[in-house]
Amino acid sequence: MVDDCRHGMEHHHHHHHHVGLAEGITPYYVRKLQIAMVLGIVYFVAQVLGSFYSGSLALLADAGHKLADIGAIALALLASWFSHLSSSPRKTFGFYRLEILAALANGMLLFMMATVILWEAFLRFLGRGHLEIEGGIMFAVAGFGLLLNLVAARVLFPAREFNLNVKGALFHIMADVISSLGTMLTALGILMFHVSWMDSVISVIIASLVLHNAIRIFSEAFNILMEAAPHHLDVGRIREHLVRQPGVSDVHDLHVWTITTGKNALLAHVRVMSDAFRHETAQALEASLRNEFDLCHITVQLEPPGFEEELPPF
Repeated sequence: MVDDCRHGMEHHHHHHHHVGLAEGITPYYVRKLQIAMVLGIVYFVAQVLGSFYSGSLALLADAGHKLADIGAIALALLASWFSHLSSSPRKTFGFYRLEILAALANGMLLFMMATVILWEAFLRFLGRGHLEIEGGIMFAVAGFGLLLNLVAARVLFPAREFNLNVKGALFHIMADVISSLGTMLTALGILMFHVSWMDSVISVIIASLVLHNAIRIFSEAFNILMEAAPHHLDVGRIREHLVRQPGVSDVHDLHVWTITTGKNALLAHVRVMSDAFRHETAQALEASLRNEFDLCHITVQLEPPGFEEELPPF
């Protein structure tokens, strides 16, 4: 669904749309994100296989970290694709929420993966898990991953300032570069000093980061599905902003929520003075909200003095 910036003001309702961040991915940026995702998938598979053959828990933990990055890039691509799907009489907001459902599933998968790794590390610390680590395989896989991450970073770097999704993916990949270096150092420690316990230590550190990301992703997706106000928008400040506008006497039934990434919406019932009960007031309120806050869909309902609603608001 692509917002067309049409205005409808019948019965003093006023609507406005503008393009959200999720829709700002051009084919040029899509190709770069696709390349980065393919490189990430190749490394993810290499890490899982490397973990199996080397016995390294750190490689498996790093695979979970890479899976989080693949998920972030995939969600950016999904957002771009969903933005071009048309809405329908039954799905009036289109398919944007599929991105959020995918994020919720991704967060749950990462949570389970991090939990399994932490439990295995705990067993190894107790001496009840596998401790035979092939440092050579571990080093080779981590080095291969470092190379792929650097290539992916080189692909995305020129476009970092032109698209927020690309910049976010680049930050994820740079974190992977650091993670790969840490895994390589661990492998060297195992090869040179036979300190297999280092593998469990680094796996706990990486798995903890994965768990943190999983909780953050799950929390953000849950809040969007619960139609909570975006964390960067202060509803009290929005209310004060509206009340300060000329002709406004009161604001109630104010709702601010997120449809999908980068698409925030607002609904407000605004009581105005008699001489302000006209289309121009709605236009002015919408323009001030659009300029002051990050909103893509605004619905303002004007109410004259003495107006009483038949049903209580949400």
